[in-house]
Amino acid sequence: MIGGLLKSSSKLALMAAAGILVGGVSMGSAKAADLGGDCCADLEERVAELEATTARKGNRKVSLTISGQIDKQIMYMRDDTRSRTIAGVDNINNSSRFIFSGNAKITSSVTAGFEMMVEWSGSSRSDLITQTNTLAHNWTGIGNNLSGDGSLAVRTANWWLEDKVLGRVTVGRVNIQGPASIIDISGGDVQLVAWSNPILQGGAMFLSRSGGGFTTNQLANLVPYCYGCSREEGIRYDSASFGGLTFGTFWGEQDRFTVQFRYATEMHGFQIAAGGGYQKDNNLAGFGPADALPTRTIIEQQAYALSLKHVASGIFVQGNTGRTNWPVVAGNATPGKSDGTMWQIQGGIAKNWFGPGVTAFYGEYGHAEGYASGTASNSLTTAATASANGFFAPLGSFITSDKVDYYGLGMTQKVDAAAMTLYLGWRHFDPSLSTSVGGDRPLSSIDTVIGGARIQF
Repeated sequence: MIGGLLKSSSKLALMAAAGILVGGVSMGSAKAADLGGDCCADLEERVAELEATTARKGNRKVSLTISGQIDKQIMYMRDDTRSRTIAGVDNINNSSRFIFSGNAKITSSVTAGFEMMVEWSGSSRSDLITQTNTLAHNWTGIGNNLSGDGSLAVRTANWWLEDKVLGRVTVGRVNIQGPASIIDISGGDVQLVAWSNPILQGGAMFLSRSGGGFTTNQLANLVPYCYGCSREEGIRYDSASFGGLTFGTFWGEQDRFTVQFRYATEMHGFQIAAGGGYQKDNNLAGFGPADALPTRTIIEQQAYALSLKHVASGIFVQGNTGRTNWPVVAGNATPGKSDGTMWQIQGGIAKNWFGPGVTAFYGEYGHAEGYASGTASNSLTTAATASANGFFAPLGSFITSDKVDYYGLGMTQKVDAAAMTLYLGWRHFDPSLSTSVGGDRPLSSIDTVIGGARIQF
């Protein structure tokens, strides 16, 4: 009898707790004292209602994790023609997105899994805003509407199989890696504000003459490198780690091939990270079924990165260098496309001085040249417009040399309690180029300032 009373009491306690959790109010003393009647029936009905309104995954064999982030900023940009400030811009250095991922153990050494990453592709993107409007994104068609609705775009969608010894094979839409961008070892999320692909902040801005007047060439034409950051459908292999060293390769759509290595270790109070790789695109471009002879473009890239941080002091240095060459350029009637080369370096200090999280201060400098040289000057089409504009030469001319130097300063502040990073950064670009008709063309400098925050969930 005593055991029965204990059992009833335990059941009563559980029901009372469930009443608080499910119904939002505790069970009254009179109701709690009644162990008969419809007490359990009422509770079971309430639990059934809760289950009916709860999101559930499809099966219990594969785990499911939902994660993501919102990354928005206020952006200021200026050149000799115009300045403007836009609030609520999506930071494409590390865009707003959500992720579905999961895995399941097949054996003690083999695991299967998946990932689908979906990006918010709104009309206010930091890489598409110009001095006058917003350009259309190549997969959304959204443009010229800073306050309009956006859309969703799939960044990755793949499944993978991983063996602890043999490594991982991933099939689907993946990050291809290949050549190495800067490996952020600061611990302060510096790449949120100063990522190694500079055109993701203001790259759509039209180049203008010193003193004013737009052209149709953009900053992105002079610094178009995005080493190791592309995504594409294909198959990717990543080796297991050998003392911090991993190798990988990718082959996919449009006959794109990459190989890469990454290395990370800590020794004698220093953190060290390095990477490098090669990428070859062998693209055929046609205009539809009637195009019997599609044109071909072959692009080769290689880039290498090295990062170093003194753990005790928080002082860090990180950078990368890369080269792109075009053995074949479709439809290129100019004397030939030159190689594009770049290098960039960042340095600073990152420590948790104040308590909320790591605070980082950084400076950076970069240089790029040759990425536009050998291409047609597409700004003007007639001698009349060339004369009126006073900038580029008419149709048939080409760019003979180009370069950009840029530098910047900024800071980040991590707030660990909210999984948030605040950031503020400034960059200054000094572009220049020459054309086959007219020689040197003076260009206005460009400045961008961004401030915002990323919060993860």
